[in-house]
Amino acid sequence: MLRTRHRDSIIASILISLLGIALVCALLALVLLPVMIRESPVIVISHPPERIDEPPVSPRPRVPSSTPSAPSMAPAARVLISSAPAANTIEVPEMVFESEFFGSGMDDFGSGGLDSGPGDGTAGGFGSTSALPGSLEGSLYDFKRGAGGESIAYQLSDRAAFVDRVTRLQRMNFSEAALKRHFRAPKRLYLTRLAIPDSAADVGPEFFGAKDSIEPSGWLAHYQGWIRVPKSGVYRFVGMGDDYLSVSLNGRIRLAACWSDIQGDVAGRWQPTDPTGAHPSPFGGMRLVYGDWVKMREGERIELDLAIGERPGGRVGFLLMIEERGVNYRKAADGRPILPLFTTAAMSPEERARVVGEFGTWEFEWDRMPVFGVE
Repeated sequence: MLRTRHRDSIIASILISLLGIALVCALLALVLLPVMIRESPVIVISHPPERIDEPPVSPRPRVPSSTPSAPSMAPAARVLISSAPAANTIEVPEMVFESEFFGSGMDDFGSGGLDSGPGDGTAGGFGSTSALPGSLEGSLYDFKRGAGGESIAYQLSDRAAFVDRVTRLQRMNFSEAALKRHFRAPKRLYLTRLAIPDSAADVGPEFFGAKDSIEPSGWLAHYQGWIRVPKSGVYRFVGMGDDYLSVSLNGRIRLAACWSDIQGDVAGRWQPTDPTGAHPSPFGGMRLVYGDWVKMREGERIELDLAIGERPGGRVGFLLMIEERGVNYRKAADGRPILPLFTTAAMSPEERARVVGEFGTWEFEWDRMPVFGVE
């Protein structure tokens, strides 16, 4: 009997212990489980926002400018701002930026005309700032300074100071060695025709980029190239330069047409042909000079040197025409044959109109104009 009570006591103790443990576990579960649930990390898988491709933005049309060097309108810019957590796109309204540092992209606008400024590519009849097809390359030199820019003795009142330098260059066929003794303006220009109306003498240095470094006196511009004869015939150059104009073919002077006070010294033994002196030029009462008749063959390649210059400063003007023997040209009221310009490139109607406007009542032949292309 005693053993039975002892066994029942042990069993009851075990059951009570088990029930106590179960109760404790239940209490712990009730207290801790909500906290565990609240603090458990939530893993979210995010996908990159879908890419929205906008159609390409077309450039805005250029706004015409009154001068080629004026700023142009840049293409419209569209700015997109994206938010990382969302795929939404905020579109900023179109904005057009105008800057003085961006031009129209146009580098060349022809080869003549004094109605244009030095920045527009035309260089006021002295040539283009870009190497146009069929153009003669030219540079401007200062007789008052040496190659390094140092000042040298030069008297504006002394005709010999100018004439001696010009005739030396002629004797040396305008070689690089002869030209490099003089200070050269920074720009090179490219000429297709020579038709510069009466102008201030400072336009030469200005358009060659030396407005502030070369005074408008004692300068010479030299153009050179190899021309190709368009048609067999006998031709001569006709023109006038204030103060100096010369044309050489294959190193030989074929025209020297200068202001009267230096014409004899510059021409030397060279003699013009008739009717030199019979017809006025567009410049201050000076008369046209007619050059040598030269027989040329179609396709012949000829080296040409063209030089113009100014001695005392003041005014300048230059005109070079071409005459073909045997052609019956129209006559002006004073009996002058109306001749075409000497040109190395075809002229558009706009270019012709510009020349006519610059030279006023002076007439040119436009229909029979040979084009001596430059290689």
